[in-house]
Order: sequence, then structure tokens, then C-alpha cells
Amino acid sequence: MDPNETMTEALAAWLRTAPALADLRALWVDDLPAAPGCAGLFPAGGGVTARRENLLGQRFARCRARWTLRLVLPHGTAGAPANARRLEALADWTAAQSAAGLAPRFGNADPAAETLTAAGGLEKTGDEGTATYAVTLTAEYTRQLC
Repeated sequence: MDPNETMTEALAAWLRTAPALADLRALWVDDLPAAPGCAGLFPAGGGVTARRENLLGQRFARCRARWTLRLVLPHGTAGAPANARRLEALADWTAAQSAAGLAPRFGNADPAAETLTAAGGLEKTGDEGTATYAVTLTAEYTRQLC
């Protein structure tokens, strides 16, 4: 991760390379226009899930961070199955990228234990033949504190 980027910016840049999102018009950070074909990435919190210290006195924190990716997509008889396939493809791609070490890395220790997952579904339908889908992206990583 570029030291001048925030975690959210790094994740957004990586998501822009996802094949399942290739046909979207734009991926916004912390915003989402109501237009079909747009996506917005929103920080959803996180924190330390565990702390440990090794025999050398080095301290580590196991951390979790979450984001919500919202997608505004056409909805209806033809759109819903295609949207379900898109969400499945995004989850599969995220898992494969994470396993291969190609997803953004947020920790500074134990990269083999770092994971990024995606899971989501329909959040709401709109009156204009659109639907908003929400995908929760969860990063689990370790930071060395000293």
C-alpha cells in the first residue's frame, strides 16, 4: 500500500480492477449518486480484535476493518439474476486475490495471515427500476506496534 494513500483509497483503487465491476461508470469514495451503473465505497469501522506480545517484547495487534461497497444497478426480471452473478463473481475474485497476495495489504506483520473477504446482497429497490446492493468487505490483518 502506498504510504500516502488511506486504506479506503487503496481498496477503491484495487476494486476498480475487479472484472465484476468493469462495466460500472464510476466508483466513488464516501459518496454514491443514484444513477444506475455507479458504486460507492464507504468506511464501516473496525478495530483491534486481539493483542499479543512475543518473548522479545514485540507487541502485535490483530485488526479488522470493514467497508460497505454499494452498487446501484438495473433491477427486474432480467437484472436481478445478472446482479446476483456479479456479486458472486466479486466475492470469488476477492477471495482469489486475497489468497494470491494480490489484494491490498493493510498490516505490517504476518502477511500470510492477512485476508480480505466480500459478501453481500440486495439492500433496497428503487422506484426507477434500480436496486442498491451492499457488499461488506472485511480485512483481517496484523500490525506490529513496537
